[in-house]
Amino acid sequence: MSRHPMFPALVLALALATPLAGRALAEPLGRTELAPGVAFEVTRLAKLPGHEIVELRFAVVNGSAEPVTLERLRIGTSASVSDVQLVDFANATVHKIGEAGSERLASRYREGGPVAPGERREFWAWYKAPPAGVGKLGVMVPGVPPLLDLPLAR
Repeated sequence: MSRHPMFPALVLALALATPLAGRALAEPLGRTELAPGVAFEVTRLAKLPGHEIVELRFAVVNGSAEPVTLERLRIGTSASVSDVQLVDFANATVHKIGEAGSERLASRYREGGPVAPGERREFWAWYKAPPAGVGKLGVMVPGVPPLLDLPLAR
């Protein structure tokens, strides 16, 4: 092993960059346009081990020239993600974001979650899990057709 002073920093930088690089190259599970130049990408849809919860992770990618808010895109309020639903077509069920007391189980932010031009922001939300046999779900976002048949990881 080298005793060069930069070696530990280089190893740490590579260790941190490797998972991020692989993640950045991964294709989204689904993608739709919310507004001209603004995309909604599903990056993860999975049942949390040991819980009856499905976690949805998604990104808002702003390729437009203006900042956008989740409130303007109709997928959140000025405080949190709120209006993204999961659809279990096999059981004709729509799942809304879960709540614990008065708290929504989703990303929270200040000032409506502005997404600047050229920025990609990631968000999450938790939902009640569908029955065990369900392997695909839809993701419904206001104003656009649902993303269909997205695989549910277990």
